[in-house]
Parts: sequence; C-alpha cells; structure tokens
Amino acid sequence: MKMSLILLAAAAALILLVLGACASGAGKSGEIADRFPPEGAFVTVEGVRLHHKITGPQGAPEVLVLHGASSNLEEPMLALAEDLSQYRVVWLDRPGLGWSERPEGGGDWTPAREAELITAFLTEIDMSEATLVGHSWGAAITLRLMMDHPGRTHGAVLIAPAVRANVGDAAFYNELTTWPVIGTIVTRAVVPLVGPGSLEDGVESAFKPEPVPENYIEDAEIPLILRPGPWRHNAADMARVNESLEAQEDRYGEISQPVILLAGPEDTVVYTDRHARPVSETLPNGELRLIEGAGHNLHHWHGAAVAEAVEDVIARAR
Repeated sequence: MKMSLILLAAAAALILLVLGACASGAGKSGEIADRFPPEGAFVTVEGVRLHHKITGPQGAPEVLVLHGASSNLEEPMLALAEDLSQYRVVWLDRPGLGWSERPEGGGDWTPAREAELITAFLTEIDMSEATLVGHSWGAAITLRLMMDHPGRTHGAVLIAPAVRANVGDAAFYNELTTWPVIGTIVTRAVVPLVGPGSLEDGVESAFKPEPVPENYIEDAEIPLILRPGPWRHNAADMARVNESLEAQEDRYGEISQPVILLAGPEDTVVYTDRHARPVSETLPNGELRLIEGAGHNLHHWHGAAVAEAVEDVIARAR
C-alpha cells in the first residue's frame, strides 16, 4: 500500500510538472505571436485561412514565392522583395506555417494536397498563371504543382531545392512530435521553452559557408515556427519527407515548362549533387546554375541571381 501511494504521488507530481511546463510554453508561444503578428491579408480557401502579402505593380508579370520548411513568407521576402520589385509578387505562408492554417485532420497531408490547395488559392486571388519561386522544401511543392496543375504556371526557379528521396532520416524531434501524448508535450512545453536557444545554430548551418545577415532571426520572424501549430505541421512534413519525395520524383520528366535551379556546391543542408544536379538533367527544360561559395539560404546573398533566373524563365516561357 505504501509503495502504491508513493507511485501515485510521483505520478501526480509528474503530471503537475508537465502541466506547468505546458502553461509556461503557452505563455512563450503567446509572446512570440505578439512579437510577430500577421501583417498581410487572409483569404479563406476550402475552409482554411491562408495568409499572404502582395507587392509590385499591377499588370506586371506574376510571381508566386513558396518558402521552405521551418519558415514563413517573411523569410524569402526579406531577401528578395527589392530584387523582384518589378514583378507582381505573392508571398504566401504555406499551409500550416507562418499564419496560414492547414485543414483539420491534416495528418495525411502531402505535397499533392498542398499543391491543390495553393492552386485553389491562386484562383481565389485571381492569379491565373504565374512564375513560381520555391526554396528548399518549397521547391518540392513547386514541382508538384507544376506536375499536377501544369496550366497554372509559366515555369519556375528552384533555390537550393530539396526534391529527391533518401535525404536521411527525420530529426528525432520531428519523429517525437508525431507521437501521441509525447508529441503534445514536445510541441506545447519543450519547443516554446527550449527552441529559442537553438535557433541560432540552425540558422548558421542554413547559411554556411556564408555569414548570417544581421538581425536575421528577428527580421525573418523565424521564431514563429516555435508555436504549436506550425511546429506540429512542419514536423509532420519532415517526418514523411522521403515518402513524399518517392511519390513524385519519378514524374519530374513530365514538366515541360522552363525550370532554372540555383544551388551552391557547398550547401551542407541539401546536397547539390544529390538534388539539384540530377533533377536538372531529368527536367526536359531544366538548367542548373551553380553559385560558388553559396550556402542553403543563397537567396539572401545572391538575390540578383534569383531575379535574373526569374527574368530568363519568363522570357523562355514567352
């Protein structure tokens, strides 16, 4: 009986500890939301709200920019808004990230479903046909949209694309996030409390061997990924990354539109020889442009190269 009481007391103490951590995590998440409120517009598409911004002159060639994993629309906009200022650019928080929602029951979310929702979004904002710019995992979504909805795009620019399977096992914290009970604790307690101290290391690896721009974490609003919803959605995507890419990589030869791939040979996040190089050879109208000394977030230091690639894709499409 005494041992049972001890175990019961220990379990109660553990539950109180977890609840306390969750409450602290909720407070941190609220602080992040207050620091980085949504400043764009929302449209409701198929029952979910999608957050976006639009820049550039009316009537200019239309461009849709899709950010990568663990990110939001502010990240590529920080890097490319000036270089792409001559275009009518839509900067979208991809579904489930930033301030955009993802459909309920999105546990089986796939690039195909995301591409379908983004296509419906383009219809909602009256963008009939655009040039796409996709960074990293956003490049995988870009190619999926081009395969499944070829009439909605002129072509694409892929920046440091993550587009082939066997990219390695998912990080342990992404796997843990998908577990029952444990995932809730990780998402609501651990990540908001521990995550802020880990952002700097992750950001440095994304830019390596190039430097991180001053005040990048704040200006790109990177802490938004530490909120429970975006963290959970992003973790689910990354836990299934190989499965998702296996389902589409054999179809890249179907894409007839012009595609320019920009990559750095020294990218240590997504290896160029594994992704950009072979895929550029698979695409019927693909071209690989290597940028020496560039890292995974090359668009921040090589925005002119991105703008030149967009201009060339538009010209080739015409």
